[in-house]
Amino acid sequence: MCVLVVACAAKERKEVYRLDTADYRIEMTVAFYPPYLGGRLDFLNSAEPGKQLCYSGDRDSRSCVERFVGAVASATYRFQPRRRDIPQATTFREVVTVLSQTPGLAERAPYEREQRLARGVGTDIQAFGYNESDVAGPERDASRSQWREYWRAYRQELFVNQDSEPFAVVEWKHTVQKIEVVRAAGRPVPKRP
Repeated sequence: MCVLVVACAAKERKEVYRLDTADYRIEMTVAFYPPYLGGRLDFLNSAEPGKQLCYSGDRDSRSCVERFVGAVASATYRFQPRRRDIPQATTFREVVTVLSQTPGLAERAPYEREQRLARGVGTDIQAFGYNESDVAGPERDASRSQWREYWRAYRQELFVNQDSEPFAVVEWKHTVQKIEVVRAAGRPVPKRP
């Protein structure tokens, strides 16, 4: 169970978004990191200091990408009950679809992932790039130049607990130079009688 996961790199900047449901106030803090230029893609978990978490691109947390070239961002969600009679949020779920991308870039199927929250907090990692380990040294500059042309735009729908309606829709644009939030919109909070 992750409380807070951060890239093992210095943060470049942060953006904070406030989103609401009828039951929860949600703070989404997005940390953007400088581009990786052939470094190990690993993360730290605040619940287990000193333990590294790896990201391999195929959801295997046991093996790290050793020479990652690309961009990374982390989104940390903090769910706070709006009233005392509301229990702490236990899970959040994301449904992600590709809106558009560079022609010729490998297709990415839509995916859905649910994460348990620790004390109302969960983290999502955004990464876009490639493993340079398979690229011969003399070819790395050409590969990096080619990848600078690639981009992908995503739509991420976010749900709390077992809600059927998303509490927010976030649109992202990923390149190897940076990841950015294009738009973040929460749903209107219904008025209580």
